Amino acid sequence: MENTDAQLEAISESTANSVSLLISILVRYPEIATVNFDPEGKILKFTFMTSSPVSSEKWNDFCYKLNESVEVYSSLVHRGVPQVKADRLDFDSVSIVEISRDVATLTQEEISLIIELARAALGPDLITEGAGEEGEFEEELVYQDEMIATMLDDLRESVQQRKLIGFREEGRVLVFNKQTERTKSRNSRRT
Repeated sequence: MENTDAQLEAISESTANSVSLLISILVRYPEIATVNFDPEGKILKFTFMTSSPVSSEKWNDFCYKLNESVEVYSSLVHRGVPQVKADRLDFDSVSIVEISRDVATLTQEEISLIIELARAALGPDLITEGAGEEGEFEEELVYQDEMIATMLDDLRESVQQRKLIGFREEGRVLVFNKQTERTKSRNSRRT
């Protein structure tokens, strides 16, 4: 019984740390509209929105730079080939850009690299919520970077069971469990 309680406490603590990670990422990077965590593949998905559709030329250029930059960064910092994927959904007046990255070798610095690439590629069309002036709160940014790095380390080492989504709504950051409960009728009998 004690072992089960310890396991539940560890899962609860790792979920709380994962929630804190999503919150910290959204607070630190106002360009990110949503961030998802999928525990099955240990994947973080960053979603950006633009105020106009992204052209195919701009998209192809962004994807090339993203893949090249992540591979070069990864080869300089650690071994292995990172899993990075970029998707785009176009609508009449907006585009949604989703970047998925496995957390096995993801670092806070790489998240910053991805954000800078998105800023450069999507330019003024990138929707950014409540962004202050660059360097305005330098100490707070350094603190957020340290928190993100620490929580990424924890996420790599912990066992996660919950799919989480963090997003912005009316100036607030919210995080929810996306896990859908699958119910099975255990008492039903066929006759």
